[in-house]
Amino acid sequence: MPTFEEPIVLNTQPLHPGFGLEVMDLDLSSPDSDNAIDALVDELDKHSLILLRNQKLSNERHVEISRRFGPLMTHVLKQFLTTGLPEIYVLSNVSENGKPIGNHKEGWNWHSDLSYVAEPSMGSLLYAVEVPPEGADTLFASMHLAYEGLPADMQNRIRNLRATHSYAGYYGKAFADRAPLTEEQKARTPDVIQPVVRTHPTTGRLSLYVGQDIVKCINDLPETESEALLAELNAHAIKDEFVFRHRWQQGDLILWDNRCTMHCATPYDDNKYRRVMHRTTVAGSRPF
Repeated sequence: MPTFEEPIVLNTQPLHPGFGLEVMDLDLSSPDSDNAIDALVDELDKHSLILLRNQKLSNERHVEISRRFGPLMTHVLKQFLTTGLPEIYVLSNVSENGKPIGNHKEGWNWHSDLSYVAEPSMGSLLYAVEVPPEGADTLFASMHLAYEGLPADMQNRIRNLRATHSYAGYYGKAFADRAPLTEEQKARTPDVIQPVVRTHPTTGRLSLYVGQDIVKCINDLPETESEALLAELNAHAIKDEFVFRHRWQQGDLILWDNRCTMHCATPYDDNKYRRVMHRTTVAGSRPF
């Protein structure tokens, strides 16, 4: 007789009235939790954002868990892949032997990870190795809620528009005090054109696909009109009713769906406190 495994029942509570889920009482450090990870894959499609606290993950286990969501991407800034596992991108203000172990002040604007490549990231898994006792919150915005909160005439206006996403443009604004991108890095990150409204490939639900700094312009519009529309959409997308603020604790693991969320890091006293975060990035498909 065939045997059937009991479906996994997750102990959950909402993070925000419109999106996000906290999963409690789940230890992902052991391979015994792999069936539960498959359940998390399904929940991510539905809820866009998942939080698990009190995790104790080795770098290897972090990568193993991430691979359950799909193939992993390697960040273009190779100097911050410092764990010995190239799948882990380090975000940190810490230096060792005179060199930074991670990228500091990364993501201090509203964005969706790797929107500047032709096939952007499906999702990201960010693990808190070391966090300040205050500050350094991360804000998450639901782009499903943002699109659905637009007036019908604005939805119709933007439904088929496309925009140019530029990593070079973003880097120049965010890291003007650093060495410029190398020719190899520029070659890996040419400007790309993405839809302003994208369709979730699993649920079919529509979402805004914009961002600060990373989106250079809305195509086929006069410059002033493009700038005004981008500013209006970006301001709308981060209204309080669409945003969840996460206050980090050591051992937190957050998974988010880059196809339907934006996020933004916030400042902290980086002279007083250390911060070490490990991010893996799951490959996605071309937006449509």
